[in-house]
Amino acid sequence: MTTIPTECRMTSLYPELERLQPRLLLLAAFIGNGTLSQNAALIRRNLIRLVDKAVYEYSLVRQAVLDQIAESQRSYEEMVGGRIIYMFGFADHMENCLNATCRALDLLQHLRADLSAPAQDRIKRRLIDAHAGSLIDIRNSFEHVGDAINNNEFGEGEMVVLSYGDDQSSICIGKHSLSFNSIATILRGTHEEAKRLLEEPHQAGVA
Repeated sequence: MTTIPTECRMTSLYPELERLQPRLLLLAAFIGNGTLSQNAALIRRNLIRLVDKAVYEYSLVRQAVLDQIAESQRSYEEMVGGRIIYMFGFADHMENCLNATCRALDLLQHLRADLSAPAQDRIKRRLIDAHAGSLIDIRNSFEHVGDAINNNEFGEGEMVVLSYGDDQSSICIGKHSLSFNSIATILRGTHEEAKRLLEEPHQAGVA
């Protein structure tokens, strides 16, 4: 059973990480690919969509937590007709967030080989990579949960669906966990790299 939150330890990422697709639309209309190659421009289009999606899904996860906390604070009289379990949507939106984030990271990796793309910030990339391992472990766990169950990889009492951690600072499935701070760090880093792709002209190079 998913832990019912009593406090929200997920940092807000909006409006800090604004949507990038409107800027991409304007760029495409007035500049086109700019100094990017055709392949790099196609990667940029998909990357920005995925970054926006990941941040949006993260915000829905955070809102579910806040709504559940507010629900638990309703008076007895207000809850006579029943309670609303907002956390049922927690796993759905978090899976969407993590899937989109992993795909965005993969596109960033492919973009590094394109000489027309701006050089990626090495320090920022190392920071992302420092947190990405746990992200990938979590993503692989829920993507291949059937295999893990058949291979008896889940211990007694371990969650077999993506769940709110008992420490209220992380998500978990099986033996794997990932802190909300790590997710926010990765999203900030990928958003920053995607945003730099909207600047023209680019200073080409490989980081």
